[in-house]
Amino acid sequence: GTELTFQRIPGVIATCVGYTQGAIQRPNYEQVCSGTTGHTEAIQLIYDPNECSYERLLNALFNTINPTLVNRVNNDMGT
Repeated sequence: GTELTFQRIPGVIATCVGYTQGAIQRPNYEQVCSGTTGHTEAIQLIYDPNECSYERLLNALFNTINPTLVNRVNNDMGT
């Protein structure tokens, strides 16, 4: 998915996925999938701007997701 896309870009040093914006600290997958916690999935990137531009990262993101769809990335649909 999106994390793997970023991992394959030269200059991306590390990726970390998780959840953000919700009401529960450290929710598990089932809690987030229930649609009751207010969380969204997130990805954190560490990259070397001398090897990879921010523009390249944005292009990779928008080639992976459709920002007009709510709670959906490709075939992964949330609540």
